[in-house]
Amino acid sequence: MGKSNAMKALEDRLSRIRSEMEKLRIQEELVLDMMREERGEPAPKKRAKRANVKRTVLDLLTAVGAGGLNAAIAVDMAAKDGVELERGSVSSLLSRLKNEGTVTYDGEVYRLKEHSNRGGEVHPLRLPGATMR
Repeated sequence: MGKSNAMKALEDRLSRIRSEMEKLRIQEELVLDMMREERGEPAPKKRAKRANVKRTVLDLLTAVGAGGLNAAIAVDMAAKDGVELERGSVSSLLSRLKNEGTVTYDGEVYRLKEHSNRGGEVHPLRLPGATMR
């Protein structure tokens, strides 16, 4: 069953209102930036949105492959792409991804599960004072 003409008209009106609101929001942002500049205030830092931090880190993990990364490496790599990430946020995210089983951690770097050691090879644990036989 198709939409009534009244419903189509209301949806069109809502779409136009939302479009106008977005234009006004952009204009407001511009005027606020101009006012900050006029007062000599620094521009606000551009940060990756919270929803984008996870995507950015997962993209970086894909890019480094088996080489892996840690929070400091991720922050540096993102900065080279013009994205500012907070080290603490990245560190927490990597830990959460490890707990979820998305990544593995070898004590130095995190890797996506598909880039982790698949052979099941066990690395010997070295303890102070222990000798290898």
